Amino acid sequence: MEQQKDKKGTPPPRYDTAFKAGAVKMVTEQGRDPKEVARDLGICIDTLRSWLKASGMQLGQVSRYNREQQRIRELEAEIRTLRKQLGEKEEVIDILKKSVGILSKP
Repeated sequence: MEQQKDKKGTPPPRYDTAFKAGAVKMVTEQGRDPKEVARDLGICIDTLRSWLKASGMQLGQVSRYNREQQRIRELEAEIRTLRKQLGEKEEVIDILKKSVGILSKP
């Protein structure tokens, strides 16, 4: 019976600011599911929700934010690929221009 008293009298764990910020970043910047983050860190989802709310985010906003960030990353990757392809095409065009110049000389 004394053990039950100890459990009830135990205050909830305290987390430092860095831990809270890290948990919030896992959700907001890495795009991880809040339930997954809470489970991995061994914290209650309600605790993570309160940290998100304190940082100015709510779970609905986080999902939308994560989708937007994912789309931005996809578009940035596509832009990099297209720029690389464009550079390769420009090199081919330059080579062809030079070869036409060489072949057209009498």
